[in-house]
Amino acid sequence: MLARYRRAAALAPEKLPDLMRNRRVTPEWTGAGDAFWYRRQTESGEEYVLVDPVAETRAVASTLAGLGVQGSTPHTRPGVLEGPDGRGLRRRDHNLWLVDSDDDETQLTFDGEPGFAWGELSSDNNMVVPFRRMALDLPPSGTVHSPSGRRVITLRPDERGMAVKHMVENVPPSGEARPLVHAWPVQLDDEGDPPAFECRIIDLDTGESVAVDAADGLISQLMVNGSSEITWSSDESHLYLLHHRQGGSRAALVEVDTRTGQRRDVLVLDEGPLYEPNQFLYSLPLVCVLPETGEALLFSQRDGWGHLYLYDLATGECRNRVTDGELVVRDILRLDVGAREVTYLAGTAEDDGSPYWRRVYRAGIDGGTQRLLTPEPADHELIAPEPQFFHIVFGQGKAPVQSISPSGRFFIDHQSTVSDPPVILLRDADESGRIVMELERTDIRPLLDAGYVVPQAFRVTANDGVTDLWGVLTLPEDPIDPTSIPIIEDVYGGFQTTHAPHAFLGGTKLSARQIYLPAYSALGFAAVMLDARGTPGRDREFRQWTFQHFHTPRGLEDHVTAISELARRHPQLDLDRVGVVGHSYGGYNSVRMLLMFPDFYQTAVSSAGVHVAKKMPHGLWDWHLGDSVDRDSAEYTELGNVHLVDRLAGDLLIACGEIDENATVDHSYALADALIRAGKRFDFKIWPGVNHYTVGPYARMTFWDHFVRSLLDEKPPAGFVPG
Repeated sequence: MLARYRRAAALAPEKLPDLMRNRRVTPEWTGAGDAFWYRRQTESGEEYVLVDPVAETRAVASTLAGLGVQGSTPHTRPGVLEGPDGRGLRRRDHNLWLVDSDDDETQLTFDGEPGFAWGELSSDNNMVVPFRRMALDLPPSGTVHSPSGRRVITLRPDERGMAVKHMVENVPPSGEARPLVHAWPVQLDDEGDPPAFECRIIDLDTGESVAVDAADGLISQLMVNGSSEITWSSDESHLYLLHHRQGGSRAALVEVDTRTGQRRDVLVLDEGPLYEPNQFLYSLPLVCVLPETGEALLFSQRDGWGHLYLYDLATGECRNRVTDGELVVRDILRLDVGAREVTYLAGTAEDDGSPYWRRVYRAGIDGGTQRLLTPEPADHELIAPEPQFFHIVFGQGKAPVQSISPSGRFFIDHQSTVSDPPVILLRDADESGRIVMELERTDIRPLLDAGYVVPQAFRVTANDGVTDLWGVLTLPEDPIDPTSIPIIEDVYGGFQTTHAPHAFLGGTKLSARQIYLPAYSALGFAAVMLDARGTPGRDREFRQWTFQHFHTPRGLEDHVTAISELARRHPQLDLDRVGVVGHSYGGYNSVRMLLMFPDFYQTAVSSAGVHVAKKMPHGLWDWHLGDSVDRDSAEYTELGNVHLVDRLAGDLLIACGEIDENATVDHSYALADALIRAGKRFDFKIWPGVNHYTVGPYARMTFWDHFVRSLLDEKPPAGFVPG
């Protein structure tokens, strides 16, 4: 067992990237046409590659200077939100200040106050405490410059009346004896709607400002999405943004007059029971506004799939559907207004492949001209535009990386499956995706030498006996008993994103949890990941199957059915030894599965789970129950897990970081308290100084120990040291 732990540690998540060479190509566009350079790894170090897509040339050198390329260092100032005209904005004394190119400052707002400050980071973003601990000088949040830099839209959250939540860090990193108390305001889910953000548009040339009515949550996503949330008219007299409340059926494209602050709905969608601007919660809304032609592209599932539609801003009417077929649009990569074409990523099961494989398409926005640019049956990974929150904090002064060239003609395609490592290609979108050249083939020999077991993709039937489900299975190469292999399912099961990987290890915008499977295989377990009904990436019926019904087990029976089917296909899998592990929303569901299906799951690990509905920040359950749920209903109470504790029959480990601002530790304490009151035995771990995002080697070892004891009936090795 000690040898197994050591093999598992050699495949720890933080070690996997260094076991693959050239997993991805990150282009740096030079500004000279569509030329770009990138770094590549060799056995002896790193070198640089310069590519000219038009000339179809590729040059390699040991230094950038050897390629005749100068690496650019953008001008950045700590705490300053840089504008396009050289001026920036800074927060000071709860107000906004204009900072010119010589660092001279002029105060812009004068009415900011504690708890109601301009450009303040809203406390419901789950990063207030981590940023404090990093001692970051944050630029103004929820603030976006116009393209010329003359105007800015900004907001301030009103947190003056909110109650304060506390977390205690018992062993402060400073070494002080006295525990450190972290406090931040939060509106819990049963405490009513929080106060609205206040919003203004400021003319930076004159200092004059106008208020925008945002009492209905109009600009609620501005803090996360940044400039991607806003479209300005060419003369900057108007701006456009999508207004939608999670869990609701209605969405409106809103036009705001930047000179008066007046707003109007230019088009309205009402697509009950649920409208979504993108099935994937952590991706950008699929909206493109063309103010100069009076048109807009919006996402809709009205025909049962996830398509883009073209609308007329003057009438609010839909002109035509832009995309076609049984697909779900996931990301808009580029809109070429002159050519009236849009390039996008969509999930589709063409050629009877995985419906989660991303493919690149281009279509004319007037409809009927969709072309597939990546026909190979595989996942095609591109770097797509995404929410800008972390880029604004950490990447100021540098444009986000894109996989599409400045002209839009060329793109870099990472082609892979869960079992086939990436082939990285340069393609010509203007020539139907023609492969211009192969850039790299990912070298996974070090990964295989370390004992990595390549997963198998599988398709099974859901609990309804009809619907296809997809996932991955990893079988251990060296099981303790080849005729009886215990199973660990890594679960998420949330509406927010897909969980099971569909590209090779390390793919972006895929489940980060794939990186935990290699260690379980090394320990002797079979490992499973699955996406059941109610998760994104499929048709509307599949996607919305759990909407307004999540107090029931719906969506979770599919996991039982799927693993049972896998055991029929692989008789060596032992259905009498099945465990489940999950983090965050997965920590919620791992407990739920153990309690709802005690005859199937024998053991569970719940890491950073959320177990009580009313302890969540306001509105985070709205996707499940709609935007007007009765917080006093039994259905609402039963969203949580504490009412199920009498059903516990297996082995349960509850774990949470003491300063987890996302899934706060009181959720875990509430579940533990209910289990104690019910007289149930369980294990409970609190990690000192750990937040939601830094579960480290010791915690992973503890999870391994739990499954080794409960599923293998083995004693964890005393001689193993994590890290």
